[in-house]
This record gives sequence, structure tokens and C-alpha cells, in this order.
Amino acid sequence: MAMQEDNYKNLCEYWRLKALEIDFEERYAALGLPGYNDNNLPITYFGVDYAINRSDARIYNVEKPEEELDFYSLTAIYHLFYFSKKAPLNSNQFIPLHELKGAAPFSPAFKKSTLTPFAKTFEGKTKQLIAAGEKLGFERLSNSDAGFQAMAFVCMPIRFLFWDGDDELPPEATILFDKKITDFTHEETVIGIGCDLIKRLVAAAGLKLLL
Repeated sequence: MAMQEDNYKNLCEYWRLKALEIDFEERYAALGLPGYNDNNLPITYFGVDYAINRSDARIYNVEKPEEELDFYSLTAIYHLFYFSKKAPLNSNQFIPLHELKGAAPFSPAFKKSTLTPFAKTFEGKTKQLIAAGEKLGFERLSNSDAGFQAMAFVCMPIRFLFWDGDDELPPEATILFDKKITDFTHEETVIGIGCDLIKRLVAAAGLKLLL
């Protein structure tokens, strides 16, 4: 576990140094991100306001600057700027991970480690899931027992759907990504962003993920 944490820290440091090379003014314009200025740069991730220090590219939570950010949050932000295409565009077509180009091989592990535990955690707790989504400011969707659209970034919509179980069927959950999400980030980073969404929902509900 300690070795894994060290690896994560080393990777975050690698991407921090890479971020020093980024033309943020150009990327903010291309991605349609608000708030570009000559000082520290604002970036909202899943409704939380963060900022990028212009001198060293460190990222911090605006309301809790002393908070140590986790690997998923840091890489999601760095990769948005580093891997996004010159002129990224969303398709407004939402698909599961196994249909996403370049990410399909990761789908079975994503389902086993993230989607199935998420469904199990909220079995019989649909109202708590709805309350958590509303607490986080997500937009309610009608096509499941508890579905929402969440904005990972202002340019990156993600949808999650949940159906509670009954006597015959187990609970089921899925996350849908825009078909062109890889215009905005690396395909492997998509998985981390999906995991982060689940983690934030579970925390907002005051629960622990049931593995």
C-alpha cells in the first residue's frame, strides 16, 4: 500500500511538472472554461472550486486550501489540459465504458471494482442516492430509479443511472460518458473520473462503498 501511495505521489508530481509547459490561456479558450486570468486559475471539478497556482502548477481546494487532494482529482485536472484536443467537442451521445474507443478493455474491471459495489452500496437506499445527487448539485434524470447528469468539468458531462433491486433482480448501476469524451482527456483517465464520481456520491450520502 505504501509503495502504491508513493507511485501515486510520483505520478502527480510528474504531471505537475508537465503542467508548467501548458499554454493555459489557449487551453481555457479551447475548452470553454471560464475565469482565465493572470493570477491563479480557477477550475471547477464535480462542483468543487479548485485553483491552479500559476507559479508552480500546484492545485488546491479554494475553500480548503490545506486539504491534500487525491490522485484521481489531481490527474483529472492535469489531464484535461494536457490530453484535450485542439478543438474538442462533445457529441451529446452517451455510451457505457465498454463502447468507448480505447477504454473497452478496462470495462470488466471497472464494473467489478466500481459499478457493482456502487449498486450494492445503494441497494434499498434510492432516496439517499437522490439526496446525495441533489446535495452535489447534479441534474436529475428521469430514465432510472435514481439518475443524474454530473458535470465533471463545465465541458465534460457524465451521467449515472441506478435501478434498485427486488426479489428477482439485483440492483444495477451504470455510468455513461459522452461518446467524444476522449476529445477532452485520456481514455484511462475516464475511468478515474468515473471512480471519483462514485466516491463523491457515496461520501455525500454518508456511506462507505461496499466492496
